[in-house]
Amino acid sequence: MIKKIIFSWLFCFPFLVQAEQFQPAITDTQWELINSPIECTLSQPIRDFGTAKFGQFAGWPFSLTFTTNTQPSKKGSVTFEVAEAPWQNSEQRQDLVIVMAQQGQRVFHIEGVNARQALNHINEGRFPTLFYLSQHSHQEINVLMSTVHLQDFLPQFEACLIDLLPYSFEDIQNLTVNFELEKSELGELEKIALMRVVKFVQADSSIRKIALAGHTDNHGRKRLNQALSDARSAVVKNFLMDNGVPESLITVASHLELIPVMSNKTQTGRAHNRRTEIEVFR
Repeated sequence: MIKKIIFSWLFCFPFLVQAEQFQPAITDTQWELINSPIECTLSQPIRDFGTAKFGQFAGWPFSLTFTTNTQPSKKGSVTFEVAEAPWQNSEQRQDLVIVMAQQGQRVFHIEGVNARQALNHINEGRFPTLFYLSQHSHQEINVLMSTVHLQDFLPQFEACLIDLLPYSFEDIQNLTVNFELEKSELGELEKIALMRVVKFVQADSSIRKIALAGHTDNHGRKRLNQALSDARSAVVKNFLMDNGVPESLITVASHLELIPVMSNKTQTGRAHNRRTEIEVFR
């Protein structure tokens, strides 16, 4: 879900005159909220500079990112700070963190505790800011976020963060389900693992295919292993479909004992080879 709103805003920071300053447009401020189980972002465009964005993707740390279209950096330090609001009559600024930038860098990023602190400060009326040297300016670049009508979006953003899936695409991209000897039934732990795939696929519209491949060990005759290999793929397919995954996304293959992941000469190896492999594609 994406929402936009525009509000007028006029302010100045007299203590920043030594820097080339960028801030949301003098006549308006735009906030954009993206709210889904796999992505929560709260961003604003900054005129003649680019964008600033708080955000988190499923399974990844919370972050604050400034992205510029116009002011690639020189090699050197980048300072993330918090400035007091101008009506507070204070020139005090608080450093959050200093990071290093490469020549020509356009994306400046902090995450975890530092990014959370920046969100807390903007919620209290202070201004997350960015300082660095640009290839295109003789002055230090200073970029400020706006606080105007943040409260119209922040509650939804915080609710999105709470509901965010706790695992990433990379966590469900490749999954192996193992089976007992000559069995094709799913255990409870295997069902829990497959439900993670279900929930992510339902939340991510970019998923285009789920490939299932059934395998056996070398125990038993080929005719029996063919049926067992087919059944191990089918039970996973049916579980996914029963929980809402469209059949059109699923492909199925059976490889019998032909592609072992471990030696079939040991009991442990055979246990690993009795499996269905699940691969998810975007």
